[in-house]
Amino acid sequence: MKALQFTLLVGLMLLQPFASFGQRYGDEEEAPLIAQEDFDELLMWMVDGKYEKVLYKAIRYTEDDKTKKEPVPYVFMSMAFFKISESSDEELLEKYSKALKDALKYASKFVKKDKEREYIGEYVDYFNDLRRATMNQAEIYVDEEKFTKAKSYYKYLWTLDAEDPGAWLMYGSVLWKAKAVRDAQESWSTAEQLLIEYGGKGLEEVQEDLLKYAVIYTAEMLADEGNRSDARKWIEATNALFESDREVQAVLRSL
Repeated sequence: MKALQFTLLVGLMLLQPFASFGQRYGDEEEAPLIAQEDFDELLMWMVDGKYEKVLYKAIRYTEDDKTKKEPVPYVFMSMAFFKISESSDEELLEKYSKALKDALKYASKFVKKDKEREYIGEYVDYFNDLRRATMNQAEIYVDEEKFTKAKSYYKYLWTLDAEDPGAWLMYGSVLWKAKAVRDAQESWSTAEQLLIEYGGKGLEEVQEDLLKYAVIYTAEMLADEGNRSDARKWIEATNALFESDREVQAVLRSL
């Protein structure tokens, strides 16, 4: 009995983020472009782990001229791909070998379609999970010095949020390592302007973690090249956030 109650509770928690857009589509005076029962079906498939069925149905909306401007099907596509990327099913992972990148691609399309930011607030937790997974994969490529591959992941991160200074900073740093000097400097300039304007305020925890990683990586990289002044500049630019952080301050003392 307790197991059944737990399963029902988890299902309700998963459904909760979708409740408001379902009402929004259904409450409009004009007939919705996508029927509520279609959304309900997608919801249940997500809860039941039938991610391929979600993909097959949601992609029809993204390719149909009448519904391709609707934001929500794109986030369904993204979430389904993301769940597949986390799957332990080897056959499924082989079939969708670029599942994480596809999740990022459709998340980016969702952000672009949601011009009025009407829905994005309902997916904060999902986007943070997606960011974390993206950061982890990008860091693997950085450690392996596969900077071109890492670049695409950091680009997706600032595409999801153009005001993410850590994403811009790391994007610039991997471009620098890839010898794309001009593009790197432009990306760093964007990161610097965001830090000047916002000081790192309003970031999600995962974005703060990315900024910390980016600051340490960039400062150490520049210091190794003999550019200690610019290395110090990045740490000082984030002092409001990391003045009590032992790792960041240890890097600053080493400069």
